[in-house]
Amino acid sequence: MTGPTRAGDKSTRPRYGVTLLRWGTGFAGEHGLVEKDLSRGEAHNYSMEVRSDPFESAKSHFFDTSSWGEFCDVTLTLKQAWQPDRGGWVKIDDYRCRQAFRHFMNLLNRAVYGSAFRRHGKRLRVLPVLEKGEVRARALRPWECGASGRWHIHCAIELPSHFDAITLENMIRECWAKVEWGHGRILVRDGANAGWIDYMLKDRQKSEFDGFLDCIIIESLHNPIADA
Repeated sequence: MTGPTRAGDKSTRPRYGVTLLRWGTGFAGEHGLVEKDLSRGEAHNYSMEVRSDPFESAKSHFFDTSSWGEFCDVTLTLKQAWQPDRGGWVKIDDYRCRQAFRHFMNLLNRAVYGSAFRRHGKRLRVLPVLEKGEVRARALRPWECGASGRWHIHCAIELPSHFDAITLENMIRECWAKVEWGHGRILVRDGANAGWIDYMLKDRQKSEFDGFLDCIIIESLHNPIADA
């Protein structure tokens, strides 16, 4: 994240160039979040709230699932390094993790919605965060835990109305297997609730990031208030 918002600043802009707050336009309208007109004083007060309690800010403005139907909790792990054909080893990093997840969601949306995704941009609602650290027992089965220091992604994905949870899980596994940086360890569980959102936004395993909100894969987050 950038430094604290100063009086007279026009926006609060995190890494990757996504504007979170702009007077008179609202919160990241491109992601379908609630728009809200703010005066100069209100914008300053809001920026103070973000700095004082980033967890509650992220949960209320980005991770609100009150309008969702059933959704799954998903944990995806990534390879620590990858060797392209006839090339040297390339190590994983923050940027490559984000690219991998974006590619994964494009594959999944294409598999779920077909031409509606290609022609009209219809997408699954998804809330992703990136972490680096041991994949905890709560996220994976006991025999799948460990791998201290591994990059991994936690996300919530809403179940589409025309698929059941088993069908969606199979599609998630098939699409992740097509991602070059995708590791075979993956967990998909239906019946997720607000407790999973709280778990995704925990402070631990986010020390790799300059600011708390940088762990959010904002460029892939999609959470419109109502279906298009």
